[in-house]
Order: sequence, then C-alpha cells, then structure tokens
Amino acid sequence: MRRISKTEKKIRRSFLHGVLILGSLVFAIPFIWLLSSSSKVPDEMYPPRWIPQAPDTAPESPYIQIRANEKPERPTKVKLADWDRLTGPIQAAITRKLESLADGLPEFYRPYLSHPVLAEAIFARLTKRAPDELFEKVEDVSVSWFTQNTDAAIAREVFETVYRNAAVSDVAFHGWDVTVENPTAGEKYNWKVVKGKANLIPRKDGLLRAEQEIDYSFEQQPSFAVQTSLPLQMDPKNLKRIVVSNHGDRTWHEIWATVELGGKRFEAAQAAFMGTDRWQDTIWQFRSEDDTSIKMKTWLRLEDAGASDFNQPGQVRVTLEYRKAAFPIALYNKYVNNYRDVLRTVPLWDYVRNSLWLVAFNMVGQIIGSSLVAYSFARLQWPARDFCFTLVLATLMIPPQVTMIPVFLIFKTLGWYNTLKPLWIGSFFGSAFYIFLLRQFMKGIPKDLEDSAKIDGCGYLGIFVRIIMPLVKPAIATIGIFTFMGVWNDFMGPLIYLNDQRLYPLSLGLFALQVFSLTNYGFMMAASVLMTIPVVVLFFAAQRHFIQGVTLTGMKG
Repeated sequence: MRRISKTEKKIRRSFLHGVLILGSLVFAIPFIWLLSSSSKVPDEMYPPRWIPQAPDTAPESPYIQIRANEKPERPTKVKLADWDRLTGPIQAAITRKLESLADGLPEFYRPYLSHPVLAEAIFARLTKRAPDELFEKVEDVSVSWFTQNTDAAIAREVFETVYRNAAVSDVAFHGWDVTVENPTAGEKYNWKVVKGKANLIPRKDGLLRAEQEIDYSFEQQPSFAVQTSLPLQMDPKNLKRIVVSNHGDRTWHEIWATVELGGKRFEAAQAAFMGTDRWQDTIWQFRSEDDTSIKMKTWLRLEDAGASDFNQPGQVRVTLEYRKAAFPIALYNKYVNNYRDVLRTVPLWDYVRNSLWLVAFNMVGQIIGSSLVAYSFARLQWPARDFCFTLVLATLMIPPQVTMIPVFLIFKTLGWYNTLKPLWIGSFFGSAFYIFLLRQFMKGIPKDLEDSAKIDGCGYLGIFVRIIMPLVKPAIATIGIFTFMGVWNDFMGPLIYLNDQRLYPLSLGLFALQVFSLTNYGFMMAASVLMTIPVVVLFFAAQRHFIQGVTLTGMKG
C-alpha cells in the first residue's frame, strides 16, 4: 500500500476544512438573512437585498434621493449594450421634459426638476411599463417614448417618493376617559422655530396633507427646536398622551419632545427618529401604570422634569427638539431600531422569565424522571422488564395529536387550565426517547463498578446517585440541550393551555407580537433573533457534551 506523503495529508486536511467551512456558511445563510432583515425598515423588504441600506447623510433638508431598491434595473430580455447605450440619453431627455413642465407643477418642485435623481427615478418607473423591444430601436424612437410618457402626473407621483423633507402637522390630545381633542383641526398650524437654524414653510399643494415643512441645516448647530402652544379643553389631570403627526427624511436624526402644562415640565425618556419618509403619528404618554403592564406599548414615555415657567390656564406647550445624529450614530439608530421597538413594545422580559421558568422545571423533571426509569431498565432485574421497555418505546409511535384532547381534559379537570403546571409537571414522568437514550448509555457502564459499590454497602439509590449519574453526564447534557430547545420553541402547548398574557412564554408572546405588527417583517425578524440567540449560545457552549452524548450512546466497554 502506497504511503501518503505529508504534502498529500496537508492537501486533504485543507480540503476537508474547506468543505466544513463551506458547509457551515451554507447552513448559516438563513441566520445571516434573519440578522440582515432584522435591521431593515418595511420599504427595504422588496426587492430583497442582503445588506440593509445605510441611512441618508444629508446635513441639510429638504433634498431628493432615490432608494437603492428603486434604482433603474435592466429588464432580463434587454441586452446590456442597448441598456448602456440608451440610459444616458433617455434620462437627459426626461430632465428636459420636466423643465418644460415647470409651470404646471408646484413651485417648490422647480429647484429639483434638473436634478439627475428625479430623472433617474422617473426612468425607473417608466422602465417597468416599457416594452422590451423599445430598447432595440434607434435612440430617437426610444427617447421619444419616454418623453411622451413623462407628464405632470408621473412627475408628482415620483417626486413624492424621492423628496426627503421633515415636517410637522396636527396635534391630538387623548384623555384617560377616551376623550380625544384635536386643537389643530381646520389646518390651524402655529408651530414656530425657537432654537437653531431652521425655517417653517407651509405646504398644501402636491403633498398628502397640509403641513409645515421644516427646512433645516446642521452645518452650524447640532440641533434645532420647533414649538407650539395649543388649547386644552379637558382637565389637565385627564390628559394621557399627546399625538404629533410628523414626517421624516430618512436621516435617522433624533426627535425629543417636551410638554409643559400647569407649571410642570415633562421630557421624553425615549427618542423618536426621522427614519422614514412617510407620515407617522408619534405618541408621547405620561408615565403611568401602563408602562409596566402587559399592553403593547406603542408610545414613548414622558418623565416629570420639574417646574416650568409656562403656566397658562387651558394651554399646553409642545416642543420638538431635533438633534443631529452623526453617521455612526444614525447607523446604530437604524440597525438596532427594530430591536429597540421589540423590547419597548411588548413585555419581553416577562415572556423570557416565563420561558426560563418552564425550561428550568422541564430540564430538572426530564433529567430526574427519565434517568430513574432508565436506571431501572438498564441496571435492575425485575419481572417483565423488557416487555415494559418495549411498551415505553411503542409510545414513540403514537402521534401527539391523538393524546392532545384527552390530556387537555385531564388537566382541565384538575383545575390547571390557564396555569403553567400542564407545561412542566408531565416532564417528571420522563420521556420515552430520553429513557431510551439514557438506558443505552447506562448499559455501557462496566458492571464491576456497581458490584464494588455493593460490596462497600452502597444501595441501589446510592449507586444511582454516586456512580451512574456522574458517568452519564454527556447524555444528561444532551437531554438538557434537547429539552431546552423543545421547551423554548414550544408553541402548541402554551397556545392550548394558556389564556392569560402574563403567563405567555416567549414563543406565544412573539405570536401575539406578529398579530400586532402585521406586515412589519423587520420587526418580527428582530424578535426572532432575540428568541434564537439563547439557543445558539447554549449549543456552542455545550456542544462538546452534546456530541459526546450522541456518539457514546449505545457503546459498551
């Protein structure tokens, strides 16, 4: 037989390591995609991209910019040469057409009509409806089709998707007795700049709603503030929350609110962000018992900040301070925003506590119950032992759906419905799979150890505790990992037995969060990452025991 040289050994070893690394990367793809999606805002989800978009870094607003996922894309049937040949002339022609439409468009459009981004965005929109054969024709024909389809309607439609501006609109007051006041009804906006370099410009034409646009610059000062004083008809003690309609510019700068009434000042404990280019209603709510309840928390908290010099009866003064976020801070704000919202919106730590409680009791129960039964099958001699072991293994063939209703009726009769007891008490009776795993492991322990212990006067329980259990630690570690993963990810059990949200484990709590978040997939991905990380950490921390427990099961000697 030919002797393998050292060089060949190194090549084989390198090849095997490469295969293992490649396999690890392939299996890591879903988790990488999960992490990537957890840092995205809703408008980044389609078309799918691996890397989340970085926040815009414009020091001044307003400005125009096209999203990375809205740039022109070459149709699959269009040749690259034709695409490169026509893209430039078509966009230049679109720009000339936009300039000719200036009189029919809102006045504040005009400084941007010659901007290449606007022409690029219109070209991207028209490309989706243009026939592929158009790109095979001569330049004049192709350019003519795009200019003919560029009109005021599409200019308005596309402009609103690329126009980045900060704005404020109406304010609403919500009371504890479900009273709602809208003192800005009838488009009476009286916001004013009280700090920094900014201008408020009324906008009504061309946008979704009447507003006061904020034209600002952070070149000289890192912040600016706008303020308004509004009448309050309800009793100030009844005021629960303040809702401000605002528009962001995707820069992820921070917004901090201050509310003053009755000689008191309340400041935001959490920042809002200019992370979207859509209208949103930001809710600031005074500190209350709601903050520690199990409610879905859609508000930002207002904390008592002491006395205020504003003490006009029947008036509320609202101040919004916009603070500049440098690019690293803006990047951090964007990438952790979904995680921040998950931790703030739901009582996540209550769910985690319930899950850890169930995990701990199930692990202890499975280890005690399964090991005792496995010891009796592996080391003790008693009548019909093998027949009973066969019956235990036969239970593995019974689908859990068959026993689901009878077991539920038993627990309901015992009065354990809507408690955590049905989710952990059964573990103390053992599991057929874990009993089989431990039995096979125990059968591999030399009989001499047990005989020596008996000679020294050790009983069966002493042998079990002092000899058997220390020698089956790898199998116990395997059971612990499997139990942790099974209980941590269990959804059906809590769904059947629990009705009180305070008792929800993390798996069922995330389901309630999914119902709440609807189509905000980035929000759900962040919650899923938070649920997945403990399992991954546990596996890597205990993988040596896990692998040893699996490989040594059933070996004798």
